[in-house]
Amino acid sequence: MAGTAAHQLTTARRVLPKRKRKETSYFPSDSETSDIEAAGVDQEASDTALAPLNKKAKITTPPASIKLLPKKKIFPFMTLPAELKNKIYADALTSGHEVPLIYKLKQYHHSAELGDTDSFQKFMRKRCYHYYASFDQVEVVKPSFGPNFLLLNRQLHAETQPILYGANNFAFEDTKALHAFCATIGPKNCASLRRLVIRSLGFSDASRAMIHPAFTLLASAVNLTRLEMACPLVYRNSGKRTAREFYRYSYHWLEAVGRSRGSVDAAVELVVLGKYKSFHDNCSCCTEAERVERDTTIKNDFQRELRGLLGA
Repeated sequence: MAGTAAHQLTTARRVLPKRKRKETSYFPSDSETSDIEAAGVDQEASDTALAPLNKKAKITTPPASIKLLPKKKIFPFMTLPAELKNKIYADALTSGHEVPLIYKLKQYHHSAELGDTDSFQKFMRKRCYHYYASFDQVEVVKPSFGPNFLLLNRQLHAETQPILYGANNFAFEDTKALHAFCATIGPKNCASLRRLVIRSLGFSDASRAMIHPAFTLLASAVNLTRLEMACPLVYRNSGKRTAREFYRYSYHWLEAVGRSRGSVDAAVELVVLGKYKSFHDNCSCCTEAERVERDTTIKNDFQRELRGLLGA
């Protein structure tokens, strides 16, 4: 009885109709393969042609309000002579005044941004007991030039990058701004720098801890023609102490310049000490001739000691 029921169930299962579903094949059939081979299309091209694309390529078209000029009305700037283009680059990318850069921290990123000379003066007079006379002679002018010009295309970037970094005189609020600036532009652009001014070494332990890293990144700037230290390295009228402290901070840059120019003390002539000014200079006990003599003595002692430290 049980065997008869099992036989009937098996028979019933066999006669049940299958689901009607379209058969899916992920390989081309023999007829399709022969057609492809006959057409001279290789197997890789056939696989690419048969593979369906899930996303369609977006076709970007300009808005209707923007009308593109025909090529005959576009000025052929890139075909101009190199001399004329360099003149245009110089007018667009150089400033007749110092380019003041200040340190900024935005979204946990250290950066150096364009400032104005008035904020420099307020900062120095508020934080520093000793400042330099050359600082008061700087005009309160915020430079206006277009560094975004470098972003047009790669050819313009390659042609304008040496002019932007080589023809401007960059003045840094402190060594934190110098460190952020050198870290941002990279060693290649640092090699194009020509003139730098450092207004301050920092007024806190955290700021002064960035002096050596800043000069270490500056080691790529071996083509400098002037490095003005318009800030007090030490609060004493001693050229020897000033040279020792400067060498302790910047020996990486000093030695890199010496190696690139074939002379150990090549960087000594590039360093310019600002005219030192303290509150004692306002009294009548020190004449102008004595101040000039003091500055000359400090400069000579500074260069002599720095050459000795470099092994010249």
